[in-house]
Amino acid sequence: MLSAPAIEFARRNGTHLAYQTAGTGPPDLVFVGGSYATTLAWDEQAPARAFRRLASFSRLITYDQRGMGYSDPIDPSAVPTVDDLVSDLVTVIAAAGASDPVLFGMHNGAAVAALYATRHPVQRLVMCNGWARLGEAPDYPIGFGDEVLDHLEKRYRENWGQGRISNYWAQPGPEEAMRRELNSTSRNQAVTLFQINRAYDIRDALPAVKVPTLVIHLEDNQMVPASFGRYIAASIPDARLALVPGADQIFLRNHADAVIDAVEPFVTGTRTPFVDRMTTTMLFTDIVDSTPLAAALGDERWSALIEQHNQRVRRHIRASGGHEVKCTGDGFLVAFDETEAAIRCARGAMESIAGLGLDLRAGVHVGEVSRMGSHDLSGLAVHFAQRLCDRARGGQLLVSAAVRDACTGSGIAFEDEGKAQLKGIPGEWEVFEARP
Repeated sequence: MLSAPAIEFARRNGTHLAYQTAGTGPPDLVFVGGSYATTLAWDEQAPARAFRRLASFSRLITYDQRGMGYSDPIDPSAVPTVDDLVSDLVTVIAAAGASDPVLFGMHNGAAVAALYATRHPVQRLVMCNGWARLGEAPDYPIGFGDEVLDHLEKRYRENWGQGRISNYWAQPGPEEAMRRELNSTSRNQAVTLFQINRAYDIRDALPAVKVPTLVIHLEDNQMVPASFGRYIAASIPDARLALVPGADQIFLRNHADAVIDAVEPFVTGTRTPFVDRMTTTMLFTDIVDSTPLAAALGDERWSALIEQHNQRVRRHIRASGGHEVKCTGDGFLVAFDETEAAIRCARGAMESIAGLGLDLRAGVHVGEVSRMGSHDLSGLAVHFAQRLCDRARGGQLLVSAAVRDACTGSGIAFEDEGKAQLKGIPGEWEVFEARP
């Protein structure tokens, strides 16, 4: 799986809930992320890797809580309760065709998952960085005082969209926090979600959880202290508590492996090595002599020509079922599940681009690569495809022996170009031209 899973929608009382599935299972594992846009997380490097690891030992179902991501916003005149959020979870599980799932709740999603487990069949329950109640009470001294919660609500009201809050949830990563907040939900929705999270109290429900339960908490959590996790674990019969090193509330950015190291054996009984690599077919394209041509045409004419080039190439990428990994400015890196499709795409793009007076060259290779988020690939195999492209002449498509072998019986003609040394890649390699 190279790209993020397709987004589907469950519908409850007119509210659309966006969800995605990955992996094959069993078991079905539903990640209840709460006030966290999982559809956007699939496009971030670290969270997407965490989801792929979960999907390596389950059929993973992720979804956006209402008010987050691609799910419908909350109607301010009909603010849902935590019980409404449980009913939303019921709808998503049914739409995804899950049965007797494992629930993995994070943040306020931990409370939603726990309440679901008291009302519906569940194999196992995982709660990470959750809370039974946020505010203090005479019998709940670990809670926050009203002045603290009022201050937090004010921060949501005044600062959401500036990147400060999501970086408080997890130690800062790349400088994308502002965009991440704005894309995940609006400021009004963020305030409403905080008010929902501040209002619920599930303490009385915890003793009714009768399924095997693992409570995980980052022990130096700066937002929701570990005492909240200890309370939950002490309140659920026979629950296990795992304190994991770290200070984040949203563990997916910096502490996913440590958390999933605890989750996987609890769910499956064992822990297996996770290698985030895959075998795919890579196509590199490049415009021959693009630099002198750009200089001769000037910026305006060159930009217009490149735009036409990009449109035509992307048309062939879509038609061939390719996944555009990145545009290099005067070419593309595209990944394919089927090797023949990559060759058809390259040939079609070359013919189309010739009509613009441009010469396109291309290289195709099949090999194992590592994912870098959803927008790039790394590994020696990527360089191999690029070096083939660099070696090609205008109108020529060069491929590796692995591509030729993968196309046996396809009817595609391959002409032996002999052995070649490819820059930065040790040894000599057989190179072939895929002919029209």
